[in-house]
Amino acid sequence: MILKKLKRTNLSKTKAAMIGGLVDYVLAQKDEEGKQKRLYAYGMNFLTTTTAAWKQEMIALSEETVKSRMPVSHWAMSWQENEIPSHEQVQEAVNIFLERMGLKGHQTIVVAHGNTGNFHIHIVVNRTHPYTEKVIQPHRGFDIEAAHRIVAEIEHKEGWASQDHARYRVNEKGAIVRNRQPKQVKPGSRAEDFENATGEKSAQRSAQERGHAIIANARTWKELHEGLARAGLRFRKKGSGAVVFVGEIEVKLSSVDRKFGFANLCKRLGEYEEGEYPEEEPKIEPEPVSHVCVEEWREYQKEREEAYEKRRGGRRREAETMRQGKERQRARRDSALTALARHGLSVLNIARHCLKKQEEEETAQARQNLPPREVPPVRRFKHWLGKRSPRLGNLWRFRRRITPNMNIRQFEFPRTGTLDTPFAAYQEMVKRRFADVKLARSRLDYMTALYLRYAGYSKADVANGIYRHTPAPSDERGRNEKINYGRRIVGHVFGTAGDIDIAAVRPTPEQIQKFNREAEEMERERMNREMREKQARPVFRLR
Repeated sequence: MILKKLKRTNLSKTKAAMIGGLVDYVLAQKDEEGKQKRLYAYGMNFLTTTTAAWKQEMIALSEETVKSRMPVSHWAMSWQENEIPSHEQVQEAVNIFLERMGLKGHQTIVVAHGNTGNFHIHIVVNRTHPYTEKVIQPHRGFDIEAAHRIVAEIEHKEGWASQDHARYRVNEKGAIVRNRQPKQVKPGSRAEDFENATGEKSAQRSAQERGHAIIANARTWKELHEGLARAGLRFRKKGSGAVVFVGEIEVKLSSVDRKFGFANLCKRLGEYEEGEYPEEEPKIEPEPVSHVCVEEWREYQKEREEAYEKRRGGRRREAETMRQGKERQRARRDSALTALARHGLSVLNIARHCLKKQEEEETAQARQNLPPREVPPVRRFKHWLGKRSPRLGNLWRFRRRITPNMNIRQFEFPRTGTLDTPFAAYQEMVKRRFADVKLARSRLDYMTALYLRYAGYSKADVANGIYRHTPAPSDERGRNEKINYGRRIVGHVFGTAGDIDIAAVRPTPEQIQKFNREAEEMERERMNREMREKQARPVFRLR
């Protein structure tokens, strides 16, 4: 599970515009591509019952806080791809979040989205207390650290899988403790956003991979400079610090590793000495950030570079057109002012004012008359892959789970299961196999469906089993949620995510036969238990 605080607010806007835009965004039925995204929404601690009224209430209360420019916070809570929480689990997670943040009783809008591969919710909470009108600052501004602790608590309570390298966990005594893991040198969030968007290694990652060991092991400045030069990097002192050049891009030395402060390096290596580097800067070619979809990435890079070149050419033509217009205006202005110079300063000032207004109108008109830019903006790599093939897009999304030697294909298994209604039996088998692990319902259903796929059962068999064994809904919305829940589970199990899990496990026919026998044993035990209960039940007859 991931709990992330989103800060995308333009503080130049009014409170009403900022809050209204945020609420409209999370409550929108469809995303930018026209795909249905909103599953359901509910509000807490409002006097009204409609989404439009919630927005107005939140704006009205926020207007009462003069000292806070934006008293409304926006959080996103995301589950892993094979985890689909129920409505009750979402409510429980939100309640834990609000209570631990000290925001219980505050205006809150919760919206569930299903337009991505991961089920996620948006939490829009007004930090202004509805009665005291005081703005709460959760954990004195250290709310990100608190969010990591909250995630650990929710995962433990509801049985969700923990993220790799999670900051906190719940120990055997039920206390939230920090995970003691070796510190990893990795790019920052902005660099990772660039890599996710383009599929290309960021300059920060390149500097870390190429230069970290060199800087850490250098014993003299000369050794450091020579090592970086061989790696195609450059070291330069800048102000009170230093930077490492990856091609033409500079990376702060502390971004390579926090331990590499310039002052620390001077303590270790002595007084700074300039290094000698080749006059011609080595060109570092772009590298893919992952081994997944490398060939497609090269095609994307080529298209991306061509698009950028066309856009640069268009900008150059626009700049040239505007420059020529400025030169014509300058020549006309000089000619007019020279002719009017003999009439005195007052006439010249009037002429300058009139000419300035005329030039502003001409410039605005010239900008409107510029030809439209025909080159569309470059799509993110994952969207580019998804347009080509949804499977390629999914492979890229799950790339961190794919090892270089993993053979991923669309697996097909012969029907070896013998049960007509197998879901309950296989679920009991999974529970017994993982008795020491607390599993949330969706994780349990996912693993059960995966074992059913091993046994050769079809999508329809698995979907019907999930539908029959999902708790009965209370209303029409609940029935739709029940149907969508089964579809998402089956989509993951029989899709790319399931293929990756199968490729990682690689079950043999002998292993499949073994758990098939276990499931059949579970079914026999269940039938025997039902028979004994039926026989033990008293029978009442009318005389």
